[in-house]
Amino acid sequence: MPGRVYLDHNASCPLDPDVEAAMARAARDASANPSSLHLEGRRARTLLDDARDRVANVLGSKPREIVFTSGGTEALGLGLKGVALSRRAKGRSLVLSAVEHPAVLDEALVLERQGFSVHRVPPAPDGTISAVRVDEAAGPGTILVAMMGANHETGAILPVAEVGRLIRPRGIALLCDAALVPGWGDLKRLVAEVDLLALSAHKFGGPKGIGALFVRRGVRLEPTQHGGPQEDQLRGGTENVLGAVGLALALEMAERNRDTRSIAVASRSSRLLGSLEAVPGVALVGPREGRLPSTVTVEVDGCEGEALLIHLDLAGVAVSTGSACAIGAAQPSPVLLAMGFSRRRAASTIRFSLGHATTDDDVERAAAIFATACARLRALAR
Repeated sequence: MPGRVYLDHNASCPLDPDVEAAMARAARDASANPSSLHLEGRRARTLLDDARDRVANVLGSKPREIVFTSGGTEALGLGLKGVALSRRAKGRSLVLSAVEHPAVLDEALVLERQGFSVHRVPPAPDGTISAVRVDEAAGPGTILVAMMGANHETGAILPVAEVGRLIRPRGIALLCDAALVPGWGDLKRLVAEVDLLALSAHKFGGPKGIGALFVRRGVRLEPTQHGGPQEDQLRGGTENVLGAVGLALALEMAERNRDTRSIAVASRSSRLLGSLEAVPGVALVGPREGRLPSTVTVEVDGCEGEALLIHLDLAGVAVSTGSACAIGAAQPSPVLLAMGFSRRRAASTIRFSLGHATTDDDVERAAAIFATACARLRALAR
């Protein structure tokens, strides 16, 4: 919206205009069902196959190892539950980092009710996870480890590749939530060390409602959605061709511009953090090093995060108090609680997440409005 500053890219990125244009062309050229045998259906199938090839090329994988889904949540659910159900005869133990997205944490709760045991590896106070502790937790009977590439609330980059090198020789599958990696991290390096990797298009400039799951050849999944032979019989239903086209292009653009955008965003993120920390009672949440260049989460003593969010929103700045998927939940962030935060401290945090279109002026304006909002809220509390 004109005049507003959007700093909530970890929740969802604006749709890139080039991606929108490509999807519009695809809508004109191939609106038919890609499973149909007529000319229009074959055109749609060509677009879908081309999108799969392009995603595979970015990841350094084979096209048949790419499964399109309705988003990151479904991709993670298919990976976690699909492996657990297909390997339950070999073992019933799962290992997760305790700072995973609710898409993983909630699915793990469902599996626990079905007789699986789940070990949640706690983070250090800064939200980082020890690869050695994950390896130690993966004892006999462990069939899968799940670890995200980067945390959505703190920006902490987790040692997925290191964990892969430790556990995969023992035949333990490794699932990576890479929703926030495109545009910031090396996807091919991750794919080389994992068995499954989930993506969500709207986290890197693509459309909502489309995701992808990399499934290494030889890793068997139990389907979690039935109703047709689509996506190698792993998820029935007519494929979202337009979404796949948008995801593929957005992923290519994120990878192509990764180095230059990361440097620019890291510079702005550093200036923003410096301005926020200049306000008394403000402290960084998460690691100072080994953090996504896009993410700045702070704890604000004497202010509630929700009240700060409202003040910033009314002044034209969009931010978040945590994972967007947790909106409406009565409980504080499970990530912050796992890091040792009290409920009161967890309620006093706010997250700024920048994108490649964020400007110097956006950062300066957000910092100034934040300082004013803190002063007003503290004055009201006296």
